[in-house]
Amino acid sequence: MKISTPTPSSRSDELLKRGIDRLNAEQYALAESLFREILAQDPRHVDAWHQLGVALARQTHYAQGEQAIRKALSMGESGALQRDLAWTLLWQGRDHEAIEAYFAAINLGVREARMFNNVGNLLKKHHDVTHAEAAYRAAIEIDPAYAFAHGNLAVLQQEAGQYEAAEASLKRALELEPKSAHFWQCYGGLLERLNRPEEADEAYCRGGRWESAQYVRRRVAHWRDLDKIDAAALDMVASGAAENLTPWGLLGIPALTPALHREAGRRFAQSRWRGELAAPPLVARGAGLADALAAFAAGARLRIGYLSADFHDHATLRLLAGVLELHDAARFDIHLYSYGEAAPDAAWRERLAALPATLHEIGALADARAAAKIAHDGIHVLVDLKGYTTGTRLGITALRPAPMIVSWLGYPGSLGAPRLADYLIGDTVVTPPSAAPFYSETLALMPHCYQPNDHRRRCGPRPTRAEAGLPERGFVFCSFNQTFKLNAQVASVWCRLLAATPGSVLWLLDPGSERAQANLHNFFEAKGVAPMRVIFAKRLPQEAHLARLQLADLALDTLPTGSHTTGSDALWAGVPMVSALGSLFAGRVGASLLHAVGLDTLVARDLDTYFQIALALASDPAWHAQIRKRLAAAKADAPLFDTARFTRDLERLFVAIVEREAKGGEGGGAVVLGA
Repeated sequence: MKISTPTPSSRSDELLKRGIDRLNAEQYALAESLFREILAQDPRHVDAWHQLGVALARQTHYAQGEQAIRKALSMGESGALQRDLAWTLLWQGRDHEAIEAYFAAINLGVREARMFNNVGNLLKKHHDVTHAEAAYRAAIEIDPAYAFAHGNLAVLQQEAGQYEAAEASLKRALELEPKSAHFWQCYGGLLERLNRPEEADEAYCRGGRWESAQYVRRRVAHWRDLDKIDAAALDMVASGAAENLTPWGLLGIPALTPALHREAGRRFAQSRWRGELAAPPLVARGAGLADALAAFAAGARLRIGYLSADFHDHATLRLLAGVLELHDAARFDIHLYSYGEAAPDAAWRERLAALPATLHEIGALADARAAAKIAHDGIHVLVDLKGYTTGTRLGITALRPAPMIVSWLGYPGSLGAPRLADYLIGDTVVTPPSAAPFYSETLALMPHCYQPNDHRRRCGPRPTRAEAGLPERGFVFCSFNQTFKLNAQVASVWCRLLAATPGSVLWLLDPGSERAQANLHNFFEAKGVAPMRVIFAKRLPQEAHLARLQLADLALDTLPTGSHTTGSDALWAGVPMVSALGSLFAGRVGASLLHAVGLDTLVARDLDTYFQIALALASDPAWHAQIRKRLAAAKADAPLFDTARFTRDLERLFVAIVEREAKGGEGGGAVVLGA
């Protein structure tokens, strides 16, 4: 019997089949070697180049994968090649090229639901909502059972305010994939927005999204069974079990550690901006800073860019306004990059327009174009003011549009991804140098407090206690923190204070939810506190709020996340505050504020000491009067309220970190600015 010798063609076919089998089995390195063996024999084997590109991309070698697929395309056009080229471009953060490749695949006849869904995601990301919706609907038309397209369409509808349609789309997605944690997360978020917290809680729990379940429960003061849910949420962080696990929502968990918080930030960044983080930087770190520093020494200006959604009306920026007004325009060229909505308040618009700064409205620009604009403007130091707070667009900073990026003010913690920010501005209380291992950023420490105050904030006329809904007599404890910062441990201390101070009341910010009010009243009643002693204050404009705040006798800080702008508000209104030093940045802000106003004696080492200090102030009118007198005097000269001094310190800090970068980033683990 004659045995035939395999031809090169049949040998290649066999290797190609084996390689594709290995690809499907996720044995990518073995598949790569098989495709390379084919190409060693036949360098013009189109399918081998194609599949080699896929194998490389599957191993996250996206640029090499792109090269291999382009080699195949040079030998002949095909829709499948354009589709897979788009995928390699997508993961390199080259969105516009990816969109072009996807459309080329469509024009060449590719009709796959997954591909149209990917196109929709890219178009949505770049604010082309109309065509994104069309792409999702095309995916659904091709495969009505493709759950991801229903889910993504729902997100698009929710963002457009089409809540009924969004709910219908999400329900359809959940019918198709009832165990999808992602869809339950999206549905819970929609229900929260619709102010249906009980249903949101159920949705999060059904999807095992424990980090969101604990947050929505804290928002309505539903504190039962939180220990188990908290533990499950932190386990999700440690194991990386869930993508898009927002670090901000974890801050109410007492057992959250600085290390876990940083890890949550890292994982969130990788899941949310993977492509941008992988893209070549628009500007290399430190590029041009030595020249900028030399020019600055000769009288030129450093260009500082502030990036935020909140320039028009937000508590954080109301604190920052004074700094923006007092920047030295002869030495610093200030640029504001705003992706928020226009200012609704005429007085605020007028003040914003008068700032010695150039305002750039970039809300209509996609992240890549916004980043390109910042790079074109030649910003030396870009300061992100949002971090992981609502509405953030860190995709802009991930593309590295400036030689140095700083995280400041909006988010109390590490972003976790070194590429998102090089420095984090703190102070020696909120971010002591010993805490440096818990930050992906280099710490840049202000001499007094990292948080500014607006010297032009006004308090309206002080109302009567009756007008504010308070009894005519009795000591007034207050906490105007958001409800999610409250918890059973801290509230129990407050109950002890109320019990030990006859006639006193607790003044809380109205949580905006009848259920939350009922839960709080039920908790306090169970601890022996009558409902009439817990009073809720309606939300008011800033000036009116500061006016009524003067009626309080003592502000009570919270843990593990404490008072930030609410703490500054209380101290500005002349109300002393008792705080305790937490382990997280977010739990040390109150202590920093008190330090900067000269009231370190009101900072406790633990909650028992916190109780003793608060009780002593409530029981000793003379000491209380002395503290209020010191606070009133501090308003005129304390570092916390000296906006001009703060601004000069901030400018010195910017120069110090530019100098550090100009020398290659050397100089230790933190930049500590002396007083």
